Amino acid sequence: MTDDALPEEMIGTFHDFHDSLKSVEQLLEPYLATPLDEMYEMLSPIEQAKSELITAYTVNALYWSFLTTQGVKLEQHPLKKEMERIQMYMRKVKLLESSLKGVRPPTGNNPPVHQTVDKFAAARFIKRGIGQEKDKVAKKQKTSDT
Repeated sequence: MTDDALPEEMIGTFHDFHDSLKSVEQLLEPYLATPLDEMYEMLSPIEQAKSELITAYTVNALYWSFLTTQGVKLEQHPLKKEMERIQMYMRKVKLLESSLKGVRPPTGNNPPVHQTVDKFAAARFIKRGIGQEKDKVAKKQKTSDT
């Protein structure tokens, strides 16, 4: 492609975009050189699921971008539901992964579990603690008086 086919103000942007694509290709080269079967053998089942979900989401996001550039209204498009479905499975894998680690992560639909304080129980503990302390002080005073 010659630079004459592009407006002058776009030539620099086009070259920057081309350079960015080259750097992405270089970053992906080791992954693309390894056959998928071999790569999956090295991954745990959760990592395999995450890889599949990321791939599906990326393909759908690229298609979403393409449709947007074509002027398609995506509010009611089936692709939106598909991306929501993939995101739901991503949350499920994240929850599974964190439950295996023993931690519950904060996510958009599942806020982190916060411990709450039972105010009435706390008040009882404090009153009993203060009451016991008063009893101890009173006993000390009685023993010191005698």
